[in-house]
Parts: sequence; C-alpha cells; structure tokens
Amino acid sequence: MTIVLADADAHFRDRLKTRLEKITGVNVVGQSSDSEEATAMILNRKPDIAILNSSLRDGLAIDVLRHIKRLMVLPTIIVVTDDPSRDNKIACSLAGADYFFDKATEDHEMINTIRLLCVPHSQIEASAPPIATLND
Repeated sequence: MTIVLADADAHFRDRLKTRLEKITGVNVVGQSSDSEEATAMILNRKPDIAILNSSLRDGLAIDVLRHIKRLMVLPTIIVVTDDPSRDNKIACSLAGADYFFDKATEDHEMINTIRLLCVPHSQIEASAPPIATLND
C-alpha cells in the first residue's frame, strides 16, 4: 500500500510516516507541504492513499482533490484537519475525500483506518463473524 503525505507541518509528517511504516505493507512514497507539489506527487506516483491536510502552505486539500479528480482515478483520500467543522467536512466530502479526521484528536482512528485498508478484502470477509439473522 503506497501513501503520499501532504501537510505543512514537517514534524507531523515525519511522525505520521514513522507510524505508518510500522504497518506491514505500507510504504510512504512522497511527502509535501504545499498543494502544487502534492498534486504532482499524486499524479506521478499514483499512490493507493493520499493523506492531505485540509489547508496546505499554498492552498487547500480541496484544490488538490478537484485537480486530480479531473485527471485521474482518485486514490483513497484521507483529509486531516485543524478545522473539523461540519462545513469543512461536507466540503471535503463533496470534493472527493473518503475519510476526514481531526488532526489533534483522531490520529488513532486514522491509523486504524489505514490498517484496515491494508488488509485484503478476502481476509476481512474470511475473519468476519457471520451476520446475525432476525431469528437469532
């Protein structure tokens, strides 16, 4: 599973990269602090997942999403944000984000989501308990 990280905070990117690469099969293939470079990285490296901060040094994650959406099939898009407002979440979702996490409080949920994305669907289906019926 390849991942591109885009966040203006280099410390956050480094911390996140370290945590992500502890997940078996994850490889961070690029990091950026600005929207233009992030867009180019996503288009050129075609990652499985792109983790974008909602506001980058020179633009917004929504700008990146809109641009790549016109040019390619999107990777799984995860937006991390300092602004977890409902309006921001809706705007990112409409622009193509698959997941939306509060940067300050939902880092564990984001890591767990990525772990689940790394598990092949056949393994999830095989290990999932059967769905209960109304008769149970």
